[in-house]
Amino acid sequence: MKRFKLINILFVMSCSCLLLGCDNDNISTSQIIDTDIEVGDSLRLLGDVTFDESKLFFDDFTDGVNYDNWIIGNGAWGNGNGGVIPENVFYTDDGVLLLRGNGLYYAKDEVKGVGMLKDGRNTGAALISKFLTGPGRYQIKMKPLGRLGACSAFWTYNNTTDPLGGENLNHEIDIELPGGKSDGVISFKNVLNTNYITESYSTSKDVNFSSIQGEEIYLNDGQFHTFGFDWYTDPEIIVYHLDGVVTAVSDVFIPTLSSRLWLGVWFPNNAGFVGESLFETDYMEVDWVKYLPFDSSQPYEEKDASISVNAALESQYPTTPTYYPDVDLIANGDFEYLADHNQDGYGWSYSRLNTEDKEVSEVCYPLSDGGFQQSYGAVIKDGGYLSTNVDSVYEGYEYQLSFKAKSNGEDSNAVLNFVSASSSRAIESCPVIIKSNEWETYTLNVTAPKDSYSIRLEFYNTLSESTLQIDNVKLVRTK
Repeated sequence: MKRFKLINILFVMSCSCLLLGCDNDNISTSQIIDTDIEVGDSLRLLGDVTFDESKLFFDDFTDGVNYDNWIIGNGAWGNGNGGVIPENVFYTDDGVLLLRGNGLYYAKDEVKGVGMLKDGRNTGAALISKFLTGPGRYQIKMKPLGRLGACSAFWTYNNTTDPLGGENLNHEIDIELPGGKSDGVISFKNVLNTNYITESYSTSKDVNFSSIQGEEIYLNDGQFHTFGFDWYTDPEIIVYHLDGVVTAVSDVFIPTLSSRLWLGVWFPNNAGFVGESLFETDYMEVDWVKYLPFDSSQPYEEKDASISVNAALESQYPTTPTYYPDVDLIANGDFEYLADHNQDGYGWSYSRLNTEDKEVSEVCYPLSDGGFQQSYGAVIKDGGYLSTNVDSVYEGYEYQLSFKAKSNGEDSNAVLNFVSASSSRAIESCPVIIKSNEWETYTLNVTAPKDSYSIRLEFYNTLSESTLQIDNVKLVRTK
């Protein structure tokens, strides 16, 4: 691996030397800091820098979201999304902060957006520190929201007007997931580390953690991981780390302004950044957050940091704990979204096999009493074909699929396909044959094979004159 070395030399010159000129004997080296850090190293402090333990900030959210410490965001965020809202902030009775993200398939209409989308789709949640921070060690132990299209992030931020009239000073350090845009495949193998000093001058390191550790690691694996960065200003360097391992080092565009600490999940209007949010609802989970300032050897400019979103009222803060959510990876699997929404655009694709000549509306369609107990459901006749997709599926992940179905023929099929990132063809298919003409519950337990990237779930008939009815489709991660 490439070794990263910084040498910071401070020259002290007298005023007479500056005014009158001087020879080399009048230039003295007052301080030499030699730091040596390598990606893959265990995390450590650099040089003689120490922590100021008296100013430690730590929050494990045991008693919820402390109004004295945190602002809950309640405002628009960029373009093409529903912003961040307090209704998406929860905590559990064992002190885990839950930040909900509602993707493009959200159809419950229980919350409303405050950005360009007003129907609750692409709404996230954010916490912003009421206190200012400076150089130090920043850490968050979290599970990112494990679907594409939602950006789980932890960052410092101060965007202020340049006093000299130039571009705004955007002093920012980011940890964002999923990564992979520089690899061409967005996934939870990667984490994106970026730091700015203006709105244009920045550097990003798209880190593949598996390549550092020498084994396949996916950061939406259902385990808590500790993400963080050490921000130094003398010398100017940021050391990014994950689970105690150095993942990236930056020595350009290093912030020097005090900042606020942010954490949250939001929805960029840019599919090339973190993908497209083709899911219903999921959560970013935070066990704890820590900020440990460095000693006075790390200078910075104390400057107030404005907040770019509105703040929730104190009455909007969560006051009682909630249970851990049961996350269904299938969007709108009960088909009840059809009562208030169009059939398309909420997770299900109604189509037909290539061999079928009838119109799609004749062979694959939703029906208000076509489901279990006369509820909404889907009907597949003759050569109809119903499908949905689930992203961010990786080798070794275990799932349970369940659904209710009935068929008047013996040629009705449900097939769960594992698909790679490079092809739409299945790398492994797991079929279920549906034969009963009475409603039955079908269950399938599967493990994702090597090279998995997504799941494609299909329902269809292979012969004509068969009718298949589907309802209450559910897919949960079991391990």
